[in-house]
Amino acid sequence: MSTGAKRETYIIGAPASVWLVVLLVIPCLYLLFQSLTPLSGAGLSLENYENLVESGTFRKALRRSIIVSVWVTALTVLAGYPIALVASRASSRARTVVMVIVIFPFLLSAVVRAYGWTVILGENGVVNDFLVGIGLIDEPLRLIQNTFAIVVGETHVLLPYMVLSLLTVIQRIDRNLEAAAMSLGASPPVIFFKVVVPLTLPGLLTGMLLVFSLSMTAFATPFLLGGPRSPILTVLMYQYAYTLFDWSKATAVAGVLLVLGLGFVILHRFVSRRLMRDVEAG
Repeated sequence: MSTGAKRETYIIGAPASVWLVVLLVIPCLYLLFQSLTPLSGAGLSLENYENLVESGTFRKALRRSIIVSVWVTALTVLAGYPIALVASRASSRARTVVMVIVIFPFLLSAVVRAYGWTVILGENGVVNDFLVGIGLIDEPLRLIQNTFAIVVGETHVLLPYMVLSLLTVIQRIDRNLEAAAMSLGASPPVIFFKVVVPLTLPGLLTGMLLVFSLSMTAFATPFLLGGPRSPILTVLMYQYAYTLFDWSKATAVAGVLLVLGLGFVILHRFVSRRLMRDVEAG
């Protein structure tokens, strides 16, 4: 790239960079500064984080947040691959129908989706009425206000991110590669794991990054489906800030979320490079 082209690139990208710094970098730095400022206001210290770590509620919320994010990511991968494969191999009209169904949750607010799952999973909801009606259970199961409900709700909300990420790379795969593997005697599972999965790693890793990060920082769905008895970090931060008015702990929780997000991005980049290097070498 010539010097003139580089200069034009910098000029074009300058406004976006300025807005990125103003709207993202500076608020994040200010948040970290506030989390490192003790109630006494004397200098910077880790006092807020130390008080937070000593809290059993925080440790449970941290563990639950990670467990929920891992489960949601795994379930979206398991559900995303079949949907993306069907959409990529379907006719144009069928693909449109599948994508409308997948993207439909984006057209509804998080509150509407959460209350929809409350109707389905509630004590008098569709699932419990069906199970009681067929005699499989005698009393309704507790399917909401717990971790299970959060995982179900978040999987429903974030599945489109995984499907779209996988579909983008699956459509680029040459179908002749699968036909060649089949002609050599490879079974469909072998073709999937030996041909499709390695070629879709970029989309898979991107989808995992999006789903895990969004699941870790989600608020509305966990708040409505999980309840105060099953808080994750975002719900706990809300409780500290607007129920207990303990802003020191609230900013510390926000700082933990920020560090976890940055750490996952760094881990994602490291794993992506290693896996792609191994695939190219193999």
